[in-house]
Amino acid sequence: LEETTEARYLLQLPQEVPLRGIRDIRSSLRKAELGGILEPDELLDVLSTLNAGRRIKNYLLNCEQKFPHLQELASKIILVKELEEEISSCIGESGEVLDSASAELAAIRRQIQVYQNRIREKLDNIIHSSSMQKMLQEPIITIRNDRYVIPLKQEYKGQFSGIIHDQSASGATLFIEPMVIVEMNNQLRQLKVKEEAEIKKILQLLANKIGSYSQELKINIKCLAKIDFIFAKGRLSEKFDGVEPILNKEGYFKIVAGRHPLLTGNVVPISLE
Repeated sequence: LEETTEARYLLQLPQEVPLRGIRDIRSSLRKAELGGILEPDELLDVLSTLNAGRRIKNYLLNCEQKFPHLQELASKIILVKELEEEISSCIGESGEVLDSASAELAAIRRQIQVYQNRIREKLDNIIHSSSMQKMLQEPIITIRNDRYVIPLKQEYKGQFSGIIHDQSASGATLFIEPMVIVEMNNQLRQLKVKEEAEIKKILQLLANKIGSYSQELKINIKCLAKIDFIFAKGRLSEKFDGVEPILNKEGYFKIVAGRHPLLTGNVVPISLE
């Protein structure tokens, strides 16, 4: 009852209670403890929960008034700034693994960009050459099977050296990889494989880090769940226009304009003593 009264008071203040961002990360913690890899969205949930814990702790402990039940719970939340910063520096808001996650990843991606630019430049020269105009359905560069290709008219396949990767539904267009860029495409594919391996390594390292803080995070989840529940009680109390009763051990009841909480519609209040 006292918890609910504390929540009611805070909910009536102009400043919003910073409860947003709390996630149920227990399954991710179990996976991390067992040495598993966490996906970027799971890492973002852990980060969101860490951020939420920091905000609610600061909010409750810096209140001018005393809220003993809520403040006791907030004091038990453990701030793990190092983990927050590490996840933030590695995972973007949309779940992408950032270049800043590792120097190796940044270097691989720079190489990928170089090869992509070289391939596009080479293909651009091909599709805009006068000899190719009649052979192409459109002067565009596209991707099939993760390789750069150009759309060649079916009737010219014998006049152009390259590897066919796909064709249009009508069969009139072949998506062909010119032989002159095959080796560059191979190099690009190898770099993409290296990029995927480095990303996997980064995700594993982050999961290991989370696993090492699993006990602290479990304490935080327990505290945040309890705080969230207390504010849910506060919102329900607001909805029913409830008040905290004065309790006694004499079996004495005095209900003033009470309404059964499960009745709906225009409920007629009754007083009972």
